[in-house]
Amino acid sequence: LPTPQVEARTLAMLHGLLQQLHAACSHLAAGARAFPSSVQETAGHVRHGVEGVQASLASARSFRDLSGLVLAQSRDTVTRAQLSLEGLLEHVGQHTPLPWLVGPFAPALVEYPEDVPVEMSKWEGCVTVG
Repeated sequence: LPTPQVEARTLAMLHGLLQQLHAACSHLAAGARAFPSSVQETAGHVRHGVEGVQASLASARSFRDLSGLVLAQSRDTVTRAQLSLEGLLEHVGQHTPLPWLVGPFAPALVEYPEDVPVEMSKWEGCVTVG
């Protein structure tokens, strides 16, 4: 069995990770407003699922405070959240225009069609891939 100090540190780390995950999910849900309602709903479900896991584990001060059922439900919720996030990433990758994703990082790709020559001297010093 782990010592009380190790247990307390592990639970503190878990709470910290859950807070970070919740903040990321809240940011995701806020950003999903630009997408169709199905994407918004999925982002909201992910956020609520993380909130549920946070609530179930919030009062735990030791591993003995966590029942097998709570741990199993939390694991299932996190697994569903992961699958939902993968689905959201797939949706964004398939349905978002390339210029919106690329943004200012590759202006030559966004601003110029393929058949128009780009003056490469203005890109001197830039790192190219490929």
